Amino acid sequence: MKTLRKPHNVRRHSKHAFDAQLLNAGIFYLSKEQELSVKNDMASDLLGVPRGTNQAFLLSEAFDVNSEEYQFMVHVVESESEYRDAIVKWEVGGLVRHVLVDTFLDEDEDGASGMYIVMKDMGNFALLNQNTQRAERIATVGRLAAGIAHEIRNPLTTVKGFLQLLEQRLNSGMMDEEIRYVQVMMGEIERVNALVTELLLLSKPHDMEWSTFDLHDVLREILPWAEAAADGAGIQAECHVADGVLLQADRNMIRQLLLHLVKNAIEAMDKGGKLRIEAREMDGRVEIEIADTGPGIPYYLFDRIFDVFYTTKEKGTGLGLAICQRIVADHGGQIRVSSKGFGTTFTVSLPLKRTSSVHHLVARRSC
Repeated sequence: MKTLRKPHNVRRHSKHAFDAQLLNAGIFYLSKEQELSVKNDMASDLLGVPRGTNQAFLLSEAFDVNSEEYQFMVHVVESESEYRDAIVKWEVGGLVRHVLVDTFLDEDEDGASGMYIVMKDMGNFALLNQNTQRAERIATVGRLAAGIAHEIRNPLTTVKGFLQLLEQRLNSGMMDEEIRYVQVMMGEIERVNALVTELLLLSKPHDMEWSTFDLHDVLREILPWAEAAADGAGIQAECHVADGVLLQADRNMIRQLLLHLVKNAIEAMDKGGKLRIEAREMDGRVEIEIADTGPGIPYYLFDRIFDVFYTTKEKGTGLGLAICQRIVADHGGQIRVSSKGFGTTFTVSLPLKRTSSVHHLVARRSC
């Protein structure tokens, strides 16, 4: 545990007189100089420091300056953002929880401003509710996707067959311009067919081809494409994945999952952005993070982004993240999104080895 030192010239704030210990929430005061004052024991618990009211220390002494928690606190005080009921993932000392955050702008008698931050620990309730809702959506999306896919694929097969026959006849008659028309139509049919394939991914689990492979090898396969796409968009890309992270999964599906998330991250940023890919092994699971420095996602849209056909992109299908969620679920994993007003991080947590529960889940869905 860090030893916290008290900075010089810490201001006293007396204009709000109340017993903070009576509140079922942690209360902090953060000054413009990034000096953090702890107002009750629950605030100490949320920071992972010894209890004691009116402790004061520099923000950088409580958090790693590269952590999302530190960046969030800095963003709040520098932008003077006032949040109401914002749900934020809060990770301190290896413990991940969800907190409900309210922030209030405060000025003292000298005109210096800071922010009161009120956090209510929601524990795992938010995650449990989120997982339940997602499971229900996956089932609904599966039924919808299966019906649409079959209705589209049958006429597509017929049209494609006749176009192939027409192309052969036009080719024998040396009708080059007409052949190009046919090729354009064939290309459009392939686009629709690719959409149908994505819908079928949502409708039911594929026959999983389980194998054990090094995750680094899969990321090395997609990295040249990711770097080329990022370079074309004027974006930096960095990847930190250790060798020897052996994952038991469907290799092709994991590859498709990573491609979707990386593509989504690149498209979320403007020139000058930064793409970060990291993977690590933790307690029998692998944690994969795909992070961007785009504008971020409002907390009230966290659930909607996984809805089928929901998209903010002009030419998006709204299927990419729904497919990612299905692939992760079929592997017995979880996918989480974190965005604190600037940048977005998708975290995929997968078991390193295939579990019996995953096997039974897939078998039950297939019945």
